[in-house]
Amino acid sequence: SNRYDNKQGGFGSAPKFPKAHDYSFLIKYWKQTGTSHALAMAEHSLKSMRNGGMYDQVGFGFHRYSTDARWLVPHFEKMLYDQAILVQAYLDAYQATGDSYYSTVAEEILDYVLRDMTSPEGGFYSAEDADSEGEEGKFYVWSVNQLDEILDPEDSQFFQTVFNIKKGGNWNEGFRHKTNIPHLTKNSSQLARQFNTTEEKFSERLNFIREKLFNVRENRVHPQKDDKILTDWNGLMIAAMARAGAVLNNDRYAHGAVKAMDFLLQNLMKKDGSLMKRHRNGVSGLTGVLDDYAFTIWGLIELYQLNYDEKYLEIAMDLSEYQ
Repeated sequence: SNRYDNKQGGFGSAPKFPKAHDYSFLIKYWKQTGTSHALAMAEHSLKSMRNGGMYDQVGFGFHRYSTDARWLVPHFEKMLYDQAILVQAYLDAYQATGDSYYSTVAEEILDYVLRDMTSPEGGFYSAEDADSEGEEGKFYVWSVNQLDEILDPEDSQFFQTVFNIKKGGNWNEGFRHKTNIPHLTKNSSQLARQFNTTEEKFSERLNFIREKLFNVRENRVHPQKDDKILTDWNGLMIAAMARAGAVLNNDRYAHGAVKAMDFLLQNLMKKDGSLMKRHRNGVSGLTGVLDDYAFTIWGLIELYQLNYDEKYLEIAMDLSEYQ
């Protein structure tokens, strides 16, 4: 724990990656040993990451890593595998604590994936680029002028206060263009008190404004989407989505996981029972490697635990033998 950042959460200094497996490990270690410090480290880190600029506060989902130690300025790319294993960590935290804060984050990430990263046939896309119109992060940042144009004065001020938006910009690249990366430095109970309201009313207002900004942002030039469908990363996302379907009793996630596995088995498994590596525009190819088998098997096991359909276990055993 000497690499642990007591102040900002996470491990090491800059750049900081959202290494989900660290937190899943700490939560499981707490469960086995009762070491409360391990759980506290995981909780502090998971909250700091969700509150930072490394999390897309308007459209949800995690960027790839933070260029600084305080989770503020991300490398703006979004990767499928990060969303998948972070969902697992937030589900672990939810099951450990019963705090719906963590289940809400898992839901936000999965809603982002189903909305923006899912092909019509059900497979999951790989990534979204960091830049649009040749500029890193341009899609994700806001100036005070933009907020004033979209929102009425009170709502604009509310958003600026909640998300630490400054007239002159709030990040190193943003000072030139007066742009801001929305991020939280207080939790919702502190903010609700600051605005003299209940947490419920505060959240409602925040969501109303956030959706307004999201809808406007949808009309911006989007970062390029990497629409390759990779077997291993799909296995990871299916495992996360199926587990969330079970833990949160959510049919949408259950359906998304089943549909994605159907796609994978139809398009990325050969007649001889081996897996291919990738699919794009109707064409599958490349020989699968160990990751592809391991993560597809994980997805199959989580699907079995979701709906007890034995075909998933049978396929998992066949893949295991092949592997």
